[in-house]
Amino acid sequence: MSTVGPRAASARVMFRAPGEQVNGLEAVTEGLWLCDQRDNHCYLIDYSGHTLRSFPTPARNASGITFGAGSVWVASNVRPAMIFRHDAATGQCTAYLMLSGEGGVHGLQWRPYAPGEQPPALVENKPELHPSAPAGRINAGPGASGTLWVSRPGANRIEHLDAETGEQLGSLHFEPPRSHGMFWDDRDGSLSVAETNGGHVLRFDPTTAPPCAIIARAPRTSEARRIERDGRVLHCRW
Repeated sequence: MSTVGPRAASARVMFRAPGEQVNGLEAVTEGLWLCDQRDNHCYLIDYSGHTLRSFPTPARNASGITFGAGSVWVASNVRPAMIFRHDAATGQCTAYLMLSGEGGVHGLQWRPYAPGEQPPALVENKPELHPSAPAGRINAGPGASGTLWVSRPGANRIEHLDAETGEQLGSLHFEPPRSHGMFWDDRDGSLSVAETNGGHVLRFDPTTAPPCAIIARAPRTSEARRIERDGRVLHCRW
């Protein structure tokens, strides 16, 4: 694991976000998709802060939002942890994925299947993902809706799922106790994940297990101590 030299930057307030407590962010051409963990609504705002669209989501403690396959995907950080899928134009909830095991869910990134990446096998006679939703439709099969990268903080892992079926395609171990938001960098195919206890952002090459760099770092605290030499992290203790 290597470190990237820090760069100084100053934040400034651009506008006040809608809702009560934003807890998810995704940039698209139109603007920013936000989810709010208190009013459990999704918002699309332009880059000046004007609300273009909003709708409620069944997610509770909504914690993470992403856009892909014509849909808005929102994480529900309660038990059981779930991901709800919405039609981006109407806000209609069309499907849900129930995540396996414990660990909550905090961050999402939608991605298409990469060239050569193999979708899971089709399961015959699988029911609709959300039979009660008016806009629900028959399962279109693995690979039809791309994939989701999902942070599971209590489980210390980042999961890679088929977005249509929820089947796990793989996972990355994430040792810090509170993985949160994430973003994908198309320039190098890396996945960056924030851990919010120590204030770090770790960058992963998704084809390998260990993080390949720390690209941001808050001042050291007792929660995140590192021994470094020659630009390389020799030891992590969380």
